[in-house]
Amino acid sequence: MQSSDTARAYARSLFELASLAGSVDATDVSLRTVVASVRGELQLREALTDTAVPVEAKRALLRDIFGANVTPEALAMVTLLVERDLAGVLADVARLFGEIAEAERGIVAAEVTTAVPLDDALRASLTDKLAASLGRPVALRETVDPSIVGGVVIKVAGRVLDGSVASQLDSVRRALATNPGGEA
Repeated sequence: MQSSDTARAYARSLFELASLAGSVDATDVSLRTVVASVRGELQLREALTDTAVPVEAKRALLRDIFGANVTPEALAMVTLLVERDLAGVLADVARLFGEIAEAERGIVAAEVTTAVPLDDALRASLTDKLAASLGRPVALRETVDPSIVGGVVIKVAGRVLDGSVASQLDSVRRALATNPGGEA
């Protein structure tokens, strides 16, 4: 099984467990908290992935750090991944868990790429317009890519809406190249 398949299987299992416990939203937040902590603390990451550290010590470390701050479901999943030497897929499990939770709630994920980060007003406006257009709530997955120069590229519901300056310049370049006497 590839790591993406592994992460998806664990995320799906955790979603089922969290659904039964009525803690899907809290577990989503908990997973993101754990991932941010592991990413931000080199010593923690090393302790959780070091095969020389006994499994019981890793369990105790996770309980001490996260036990009171995350859902029992999230703690159990993180502990299981660490015990099975799968700490490397933790971020993928968290991301996929969030995607599964959104899909189950009828929320559409829209991948939005901009040349600069969105401000709160533009983010809210974009979310509202997409939700109105799709007739369903929308969650933005934001990416910054300076190569698009300006504008926005939106991938949602199997469609790509490319309003980037880079694609507009490309269109002009192609139009000039096809016109007699035009230069690209």
